[in-house]
Order: sequence, then C-alpha cells, then structure tokens
Amino acid sequence: MTSRITIMDFPKKESHDRRRYPRIKSINLLYYNFFDQKEFDKRQGIAKTVDISECGMLIECGYPFPLHSILEISVALGEKLISVKGEVVRAMITEEKTYLLGLELTPLSEADKEEMIKYIKGNL
Repeated sequence: MTSRITIMDFPKKESHDRRRYPRIKSINLLYYNFFDQKEFDKRQGIAKTVDISECGMLIECGYPFPLHSILEISVALGEKLISVKGEVVRAMITEEKTYLLGLELTPLSEADKEEMIKYIKGNL
C-alpha cells in the first residue's frame, strides 16, 4: 500500500491574511529527513525555503510529501543552524515541476525560537 499524495491548487490572492505571525520571503537552504513507519518510506534531501514565519514555512523541493507528513528539518538562518519539525499542511506543484510545501512547525526549543524571531525581525 502506498501513501496518498494530494496536490492542491490555491488562489494566487487571498482576500485577507489569517496568519498570526509576520512572514518574510527568505531563501535558505535546508536539509530534511522523513520516515513513514507505516510504509517504511525514508527520504532525505536538500530543499530551500521560500518564506518563513515563527510558526511555519513554505519550502520548495523536488519531491512531494503526503499531507500531514512530519519532516525533520535543519535550516540555516543566517549564520545559525536550527532544527525544527514541520507538518505538511499544503502541497502545490509549480510550473517547473517542483513542489511547494506549506509546513506548520511544531513547538521550537526556546533557543531555536529566539533565533527564528531574531532572524525574522532582522529581515522585515
């Protein structure tokens, strides 16, 4: 049995922004690690962020992931490397046939949260 992948197309412009935290456009390299215990599917790779907020990020990668997948991520924010986990809450395919994944981050450690906030405020 294989995982089901849902690719959704979202409108280009929303009528209002429901985000709780500021989101910045920021291209940062990241390393991801994924393991699906049900399917014994393991993937690791490199991707990049498109935008980042205190509680989420949009990443671009070459491989799709099922909704609700959990990715372990190490992302470079300036000179700092932080480790986070994110749940795939959106998945879109681009014209270039890459995948945009909207991730909702699980709670960060205090140190990583401080670095994330510092990075975002420094790039507003």
